[in-house]
Amino acid sequence: MRFPYSGAEVIFALMEAWSVGPSSNRVPGLRRKVATAGVLLGLVVAAFEGTVVTSAMPTIVRELGGMRAYAWVFSAFLVASTLAVLVCGKLADVFGRRPVFVGGMALFLVGSALCGASTSFAELVACRVIQGLGAGAIQPVAMTISADIYTLEERARVQALFNGAWGIANVVGPVMGGWIVVHASWRWVFLVNVPVGVLAAALLVGSYRDPARRRREPIGAQGALLAGSAVALTSLGIAPGALGVDTRVALAGVATAMVWMLWRHEHRTPRPILPAAALGHAAVRSGLVAGAFVGAILYSCAAYIPLWMSAHGTRDALAAGLALMPFLVGWAFGSSFGVKVLVRRGMRTSVGGGFALALAGAAGVAISVACGLPIAFAFAAMALLGFGTGPAASTSLVAAQTSVAWRYRGAVTSTVYAARMLGGSLAVAALGAIGPHAADVATVRFTTIAILALAATASSLLMAPSTLTPGAADVVPAPAE
Repeated sequence: MRFPYSGAEVIFALMEAWSVGPSSNRVPGLRRKVATAGVLLGLVVAAFEGTVVTSAMPTIVRELGGMRAYAWVFSAFLVASTLAVLVCGKLADVFGRRPVFVGGMALFLVGSALCGASTSFAELVACRVIQGLGAGAIQPVAMTISADIYTLEERARVQALFNGAWGIANVVGPVMGGWIVVHASWRWVFLVNVPVGVLAAALLVGSYRDPARRRREPIGAQGALLAGSAVALTSLGIAPGALGVDTRVALAGVATAMVWMLWRHEHRTPRPILPAAALGHAAVRSGLVAGAFVGAILYSCAAYIPLWMSAHGTRDALAAGLALMPFLVGWAFGSSFGVKVLVRRGMRTSVGGGFALALAGAAGVAISVACGLPIAFAFAAMALLGFGTGPAASTSLVAAQTSVAWRYRGAVTSTVYAARMLGGSLAVAALGAIGPHAADVATVRFTTIAILALAATASSLLMAPSTLTPGAADVVPAPAE
């Protein structure tokens, strides 16, 4: 299957082929195509930023310093994204998808520009927080919009388009990042997002309309703030740095207290992060757990594969970026088949089977790193790791979305994304804590990734339902004109 990535005419032509009739969506004709193009570009720019920085990080560390805080360039972005994802899912359900998407894109682009202008490593980390807050609004709201304007049968095909474009952006990201660093400056790795993001927002504003709402309920963001604060404190406590043991213990204590407060809040509030009606679905519970494991595997690979490649004998940013390509190409191809497997065989097969393939790939990477096998073997194992993780990621989200009614879809989408960010931020921080004292840092890190893949496989086979049951209210109201 050929996935469009450049040229509006090619994108619209493929969307036309996949549009099956006026009864299948709530945004008819050309408007649906333009809205889909805006959502697609939004996902692309967020995915591109997620990997383009990886190949630039060795160069950034050499120029700005901050090797001991290396993980925080990723963890700060992910922790901020986790908080924004939880809040923006509720904002999208209350105020509408379009204003939240546009606001998130604006914040993301401001953060990108500030990252490009950073003069110190601490300033870069702070700006990555702003960028992460914006990205936390873009990704889940974009996927919620796609769920709004396409039926389940169409989403099985359109999701392949989104996953293909997402995968291509991830593949192009490290290579493009390395090329930019070699031929221009690492600062343009961040600045390149601005024109694409502006175009994405303009396309969505001109085409998508939210349905009219009779009244607006309170947002209820206290739970999201407690969850985000607990994640931030936990990440800070386990991340490498100059913090003493007493400080880390204090941070762990405060984080534990916030988790307890979150538990009490979620059981008492009428507006929890995820409504009980949605959490009652097995597909949602399994999607949350799978999302956490997907994030842990994805962001750990994105953070530490280029670093391993840089320490493996090359200091070239382009070569470090190319090291991620097998994983991301495998992700793109695997995602294109994942939703089809979900529709035909169910969630247990698509998610559990995907993680099983990822386990085989992760074990291969760990063995190749530990035994010093040829780099070609490691790349082949990375491709298999991506080929398994891709369908597990896409189908755990689609299954959770499909199992609930429309009014819960924004909250479910954002919570699955938050679980992904949570898993990624904690895993990156924990693996970053493995310092030079370890006998072989890379071996320990990639062995840990393999253990995560094993746990993901077991949990999905135990928790995921064998069949997919769509929500009772999968039909949405007509859009406000």
